[in-house]
Amino acid sequence: MILPSLARRGVLLSILSATAIGGHAAAQGRSTAASRRPAIKALAFDGFTLLDPRPVSAAMVQLLPEKGAQLASAWANKLFALSWLETAAGRYSGFAAIADAALDFSAQAMGIDLPPQQRHALVAVYGRLPAWSDTAATLEALATSGVRLAFLSNLGADMLQSNMRANGLDQWMDAPLSTDQVRAFKPSPHAYAMAEVHFGLPRAEIGFVAFGGWDALGARWYGYRTAWINRLGVTEETLTPRPDAIARDLSAIAVLRQV
Repeated sequence: MILPSLARRGVLLSILSATAIGGHAAAQGRSTAASRRPAIKALAFDGFTLLDPRPVSAAMVQLLPEKGAQLASAWANKLFALSWLETAAGRYSGFAAIADAALDFSAQAMGIDLPPQQRHALVAVYGRLPAWSDTAATLEALATSGVRLAFLSNLGADMLQSNMRANGLDQWMDAPLSTDQVRAFKPSPHAYAMAEVHFGLPRAEIGFVAFGGWDALGARWYGYRTAWINRLGVTEETLTPRPDAIARDLSAIAVLRQV
């Protein structure tokens, strides 16, 4: 969804000028050495930092009004578990396959009869997600300032491309980097390494924008400066290092570019 032009210009000015608020927040607690880091020339985004995943749960609740919310939560947890299990085992089925397997398992565990056609329809919602309200203005501003942009996501390449076209994000972003390319889900280092290869830049010049706290941690372990877009206000991971910038919206990127 494209924001009104005045709002878009406001975000553009905010990012291009690296707002005083962002600069102040970034400066707090930072060493002189950190201030000499090279500028961030490219940003890799987890899918859900720019795309709103809540319609997936909404579709589940619409299908199953009484148990849909509980099933959606169980499905999400099992989906994460299977992605990490496959990566740890050196296997890769792709996002759609493990999403279907996770949904099938979760429905059976709750005693819910969910036939294949209904499961496939629910999984397909991941391919037609709306953009968050601040997505378009932020990407336009970043692209205008010369920063290269791309998804780096566990979602399948076809899902990412479909979402980019539907929301007009392809006018600002490079081709998406799906874990399909390396056949290893995040937080595998092989997944994060795609950004270095694609952008042709050292990791010191690449920023990562995470939706999940675990993803922010994985990107930091890999060596990227990282902004955590904690859209849903969940608890921060207790392992270190912390993300370089944290916010409930994409304003964290302005801070990230100052660290």
